[in-house]
Amino acid sequence: MSFTSLKEIIELAEQGKTTISELMIKTEVEQKGYPRDIIIEKMAEQFTVMEEAVRKGTMSPAMSRTGLTGGDGNRLYQYAKNGYSIINPTTLNVAANALVVSEVNAAMGRIVATPTAGSAGILPAVLVHALDSGNFTREQIVQSIFTASALGLVVANKASISGAAGGCQAEVGSATAMAAGTLVELFGGTPEQVGNAVGIALKNSLGLVCDPVAGLVEIPCIIRNGLHAITAQAAADMALAGVASVIPPDEVIHVMHEVGQQMPESLRETGIGGLAGTPTGQKLKEQILSKKTSGDSPAKYQSAYEIIGPVMVGPSSSHTAGAVRIGNIARQLLHENPLYVEFSLMGSFAETYQGHGTDLALLAGVMGLSTMDDDIPNAKKIAEQNGLQYKFTKRVLGSYHPNTVLVELEGRTRRVKILASSLGGGKVEVQELEGYPLKLSGERPTLVIRHNDHKGVIAELSKILYQKGFNIARMANERSKMNGPAITVCEIDNNIEENVLALLKKEIPIIDEIVLVQTK
Repeated sequence: MSFTSLKEIIELAEQGKTTISELMIKTEVEQKGYPRDIIIEKMAEQFTVMEEAVRKGTMSPAMSRTGLTGGDGNRLYQYAKNGYSIINPTTLNVAANALVVSEVNAAMGRIVATPTAGSAGILPAVLVHALDSGNFTREQIVQSIFTASALGLVVANKASISGAAGGCQAEVGSATAMAAGTLVELFGGTPEQVGNAVGIALKNSLGLVCDPVAGLVEIPCIIRNGLHAITAQAAADMALAGVASVIPPDEVIHVMHEVGQQMPESLRETGIGGLAGTPTGQKLKEQILSKKTSGDSPAKYQSAYEIIGPVMVGPSSSHTAGAVRIGNIARQLLHENPLYVEFSLMGSFAETYQGHGTDLALLAGVMGLSTMDDDIPNAKKIAEQNGLQYKFTKRVLGSYHPNTVLVELEGRTRRVKILASSLGGGKVEVQELEGYPLKLSGERPTLVIRHNDHKGVIAELSKILYQKGFNIARMANERSKMNGPAITVCEIDNNIEENVLALLKKEIPIIDEIVLVQTK
């Protein structure tokens, strides 16, 4: 299944007399090669993190690191309990759920990107509310998340889930559509009704700009999560009532992509236009950025866990989780402890890196921390303790995704240079390695092989991997000149042990070095 057409997914579900979630689970089993129970167990772990974020924020206020936001989710939750609200208190609880998850994210707490950190409150809000209603088991809730992931995959592949590429409609809009469609299936709706819910929800989000004040995932991001959680419920009810999306959902998704392309850069996560450009927005930016900010304080999407995930420390899946992963890749390629690193940032990365904590995330990554490490906010302090010197600059790097960075990393004996982009939802792609146009994502075990260009090297490499039972998912090779230095990148479906690397080097003597890379 290609996950580029919602119509195709709906037709497959209807023909097989099954649900979209079952189709997604089957696809995961086929792609990953894991048993069904393992696939579902991993999604259950994702839901546990979602629920913990909701419970944490509703029990006590979560305050952002800047002090700009926090406590509103808890405040709304308490207000709903007094029984005097204008709308139904249970509906307010859904909004409160979404607010608190977004506040936990802004506080650099642990959340699940769904599909991004900036929109991470919406799906958990409606699912935890459904669980608390007593009408569904935890197992039913977990299974429904596979529906959300299938819907998100289509949006990611046909349009974008990155605010820097498509505005807030690509993040909050996508999450709202995912949540609406998921609720429809959870409540017994047909695959066609799921599609209608997606279309209805997305139409209500078209043109939504990404205008974070001071470049932070706080204002207006948190409030938008709360309101759009209610929108997701309303869209689901409309679809279940028989209301159709006259414009087919695939066409709505396509239009969302076109609208995003037409948005000026100032309204795509740069923290320049919209609310960020108001006098108050500018004043808040000046106040926040004047404070000391030490560490103390479309790619091809195929897997459910590229949409429901990663589990991460906030506040941004692109600017935090993606940045950590880029740093991880550079660290693994260096293959020794780093002593100096220079980060050259462009686009949205350059404009908002302090507010989003991108500087902390990149540093954390090159020091080997994972996306869910609670020490990410302390990255600068840890770098100082480890003797790691660092520098951040802004520069134009070319026609790449707005969230792109050049990482130049030095150790005691080695240097590494990579140009990489954070594509949205924590997904990353290296665009250049040592100046060569070589791409890798780090999602699969990846062999990065330095060798001299020589006839038969790639054939021999492929032969040995085949004989050892490994399947090559993607391979690329670049050289400086004929018979000169070359780099081969080989992504493998299977896990690779160190003894295989030693075998390859032994069997192919002209290999100078093999490094195994995989993001955390």
